Amino acid sequence: MKINTIYRQLFINIVLPVIVGLLIIGVFSYRNTKTILHANTETERNFIYEEIKSFIELQFVALSIIEEPMDLQMHHYSNLLVNNYFASTQDIENTDLISIRKELGMDANDFDLYVINQDGIVVNTTFKEDMYINFFSFGEAHKEYLLNVFKNKSFDSPRFFFEHKTKRYKKYSYHPTNDGKYIVEIGLYSTQADKIYDYFIRHMDEIPHKKPNLTSVDIFFYGDKPYPLNLKKEFIPEHQYIIPELLNGKMLTLSLNDKNTSNNIKYTYFFIPDSHPRLFTGTIIRISNDSSAQTHFINREKIKISIVLVVSLLLVYLLINNRAKAIVKPIHHLIDKTKIITSGNYSERVTVEGDNEIAILSRNFNKMVNKMEERSNEIEEQSEFLYQANRKLNEAYKLLDHQKNLLENKQDDITASLNYAHRIQESLLPNPTDFSKLFAESFVYILPRDIVSGDFYWFSKIKNKTVVVASDCTGHGVPGAFMSMIGMTILHHLVNYEYITDPALILSRLDTEINDLLGYKNHHEQRFEGMDIAVCSIDNDSHEMKFASAQRPIILMREGSPITFKGSIYPIGEYYDNIQKIFTNVTIPLKENDVVYLFTDGYTSQFEETGEKKFNYSRFRKLISDINHRPLKDQPSTLHRTFEAWKGNTEQIDDILVVGFKYSHTKEKKTISAKDLLD
Repeated sequence: MKINTIYRQLFINIVLPVIVGLLIIGVFSYRNTKTILHANTETERNFIYEEIKSFIELQFVALSIIEEPMDLQMHHYSNLLVNNYFASTQDIENTDLISIRKELGMDANDFDLYVINQDGIVVNTTFKEDMYINFFSFGEAHKEYLLNVFKNKSFDSPRFFFEHKTKRYKKYSYHPTNDGKYIVEIGLYSTQADKIYDYFIRHMDEIPHKKPNLTSVDIFFYGDKPYPLNLKKEFIPEHQYIIPELLNGKMLTLSLNDKNTSNNIKYTYFFIPDSHPRLFTGTIIRISNDSSAQTHFINREKIKISIVLVVSLLLVYLLINNRAKAIVKPIHHLIDKTKIITSGNYSERVTVEGDNEIAILSRNFNKMVNKMEERSNEIEEQSEFLYQANRKLNEAYKLLDHQKNLLENKQDDITASLNYAHRIQESLLPNPTDFSKLFAESFVYILPRDIVSGDFYWFSKIKNKTVVVASDCTGHGVPGAFMSMIGMTILHHLVNYEYITDPALILSRLDTEINDLLGYKNHHEQRFEGMDIAVCSIDNDSHEMKFASAQRPIILMREGSPITFKGSIYPIGEYYDNIQKIFTNVTIPLKENDVVYLFTDGYTSQFEETGEKKFNYSRFRKLISDINHRPLKDQPSTLHRTFEAWKGNTEQIDDILVVGFKYSHTKEKKTISAKDLLD
């Protein structure tokens, strides 16, 4: 029998056509509004772009007018510096540039002098804040430009550049020295350029006030590495990825929510290529729009459409209300029964009348109540089971919490023990102050990976000989610390009690003592606990140094040139069955002001932040060469800064030790007592 579908007929014939018509009208109105607003925004953005582009070109023309006399003046001074003052660049890095500037009559408020080496690093300047700045880091365009200056070997002066630290326009010139090893750079300020900059910034700040939705207009030099003209408006880090597309001429729009105001800011980026690129690849323009006003307007339109739809549906309801009375009565009956059953009385049933949808619903409802009654009984049984299970879980949670507290206490005890071990290890290490008494110019740089270290240094003076040791024990942390204390104890006995100062003999005896102590030979198997160590013995009368090592080289800096001395390929302590370890001495005549560096492999083994490559020995050797001209007491800070910059956010992988000392032939006059003669 065909079932009557009253609600379906009412919905299809009356309600559905009204709803569909209203939705079509609302969607059309909404899309049309968005299209008009978008077109207005695009037109306004293009107009602002053309205005800014014209103003930038006007600024470049204004700056070029005042550049010509400045170029002549800077060319004159640059020729004097390169051909007269720096005809020889032997001591160019230590030359007093301030005195030269004064001698040439340059105004200290307007002129600055710089000396740049072939690595792009400022090695001498009158503007001390720029000392050791790497110009190659300013972007590929800047690096390529400086390399071309070296290659062309001629004076060049690009256009004005805005200096970040002084917030002023500055004119620079670049002139390589005659030997091509350095670039002499002159920086010159201009009050006229300052006025042009101030006017330009004011104009940029006034543009947003002319448009209601415009928040800011920003300019960035250096397309490949954006540099803000207005220092208050930095390039957004999250937008760095679009730079390659901008350089290809694309216009891009990105959105970013303002956390302070909850506004949705849209940023549109344009790129203007430089017509005569040298240092600048071009200019990036950023136009910022607050789309919140448009969003509010569109939301109001949505609300209007929603109100119209609700009112229309209300009218439809009133129209069909009279025709629905025949349906409402059985539905009310069903609702009343539903309330009774919802209260927990599953014995009630709905009366079934007729043969329409309501009758079918009533029969299905009665079936559902039957199932609910059965399920309710099952739930009551399971509820008791869940209660007992939950009680047991709570007891288990309490036990876990107790065990967690025990683990935390154990961790605190372990950390306290390690700190105490660190204090013990520090007390066993020689005092760096005593080392400076042996060598007036010296340093010890040690950086453990964990609280305690497997690297250690040791020194002692026996009569006219001084023994200096740097060692890297197997492992780090507690195992390495144990090995370091064993090594220092054996060295103390060999040198201070048996008076052994020969490096090769010290290594041979140290290897034997450690193998005997750890029982390697009795097991007749290869073991790997031991140490890599370098030993230097300096004879203060003959001015000679004997060197021997187990897998650790040393670097001798003589007159600015590094010399590497390598030792034996065998480590100390590792036992090789049927292999005789041989340690030999290298005798090195020492000259006045020779600097000796002993070091472990922790520095050279460190990975950079990306984890792709290590610092390695060649970089370390170059670093030692670069810092050798500085006082030794200042070198540890440079070593630490370089290491932290290389490591970045990655973890330190090994203990680090670097020891350096400068040798001098000068001897202290000392009165020899009878006790000294007996000793």
